[in-house]
Amino acid sequence: MNHRPLLLALALCLLPALSFAADTTRPDLAPLFAERGLNGCFVVQKGADTIRVNTQRAATAFRPASTFKIVNALVALESGVAPDTDFLLPWDGVTREVAAWNHNLTLEQAFRASAVWYFMEIGRHNGRERLGAAMRALAYGNADASGSDKFWLDGPLRISADEQVRFLDRAARGEVPFSTRNLGLLRRMMLLDKGPDWALYAKTGLATRGGGVDDAPVGWLVGFVERGGATCPFALNISPQGGAAPGADFGPARLELARALLAKLGVLPPKE
Repeated sequence: MNHRPLLLALALCLLPALSFAADTTRPDLAPLFAERGLNGCFVVQKGADTIRVNTQRAATAFRPASTFKIVNALVALESGVAPDTDFLLPWDGVTREVAAWNHNLTLEQAFRASAVWYFMEIGRHNGRERLGAAMRALAYGNADASGSDKFWLDGPLRISADEQVRFLDRAARGEVPFSTRNLGLLRRMMLLDKGPDWALYAKTGLATRGGGVDDAPVGWLVGFVERGGATCPFALNISPQGGAAPGADFGPARLELARALLAKLGVLPPKE
């Protein structure tokens, strides 16, 4: 029996599905990193197209740093450890390097200030087993919750920019094992900026030892843009070129560079 006509028909039926997802590499945008003295990568999901700047680095796993607070906060809300974003923890009286950390904080205040002490305490209440199970369910990097009480900064947990975008895409769509209420609360905490027809949701991260091949510092900005009924998840990570220590402009460069890339790609309007 000749199966060729049947196989040809099946191939033709599958062709639209196979061509639906696209991958685009934009090396022309790499100078935006170099002119700022940075190595880095950028990934954004725009419709069916995944657009990358520096494909190799986008697939490289680093410590998530404070971008892990997205997961830590979600688990706390879902488990009831934090009943709401107003959940208050008392300051322990230890003066730390960021003034905004040195007082009692709610979950939302701690998320926006990226207060490490608060999320160390939240992580202890969540428990390693629960955090590990959540990361496995979310396909969040290597899902390794071992190490110190700030394992997202100095432990074995690793995640790539590609994995960050896949996780954020599912979270923005509500395709993760968390309630609609708690995803909505997370969205509110992540709101960074908005305009007439767009909103930018994001979380920063900074690890002095990024956990990559050379363990250079790594800065993150991950999140998603809502504009015109579309949701575009993205992830950016950067390191100083030549093994240099991060300067005063390293932290602000995360948002400034991400906004420039999102505007170049038509995800955000040009900044006026």
